[in-house]
Amino acid sequence: MKRVLVVDDQEGMREMIADFLTIIGLEACTVDGAEAALGVLDRGESVDLVITDLHMPVTDGLELMDEIHRRWEDLPVVVITGYGTFRTERQVLESGAAGFIAKPCTLHRVQETVQAALGIAP
Repeated sequence: MKRVLVVDDQEGMREMIADFLTIIGLEACTVDGAEAALGVLDRGESVDLVITDLHMPVTDGLELMDEIHRRWEDLPVVVITGYGTFRTERQVLESGAAGFIAKPCTLHRVQETVQAALGIAP
């Protein structure tokens, strides 16, 4: 079973995404920020995909993605944000994200993006 790490400083959002991922047959774990996410990865916990909010206190999603790619270069990262402009999406994807989701989003969009990032056929 594929495992997804959901990183968001808003508890409601990260729990909603995690619950949905479970419904579609994935395992999900959640943390509230970049430091906690790196802790999970540093401990060697199995993670197949990271979904991170773009705007978080201290370390934002792009900085987290850069650090993940520096240390675990093959780990895909999907960025989700409530500030979803075309320019932001282009910046995120050019920075190496495996996907981009603008909030508010449909669960269908989350599923499509996650499956594509994991290489799972819809």
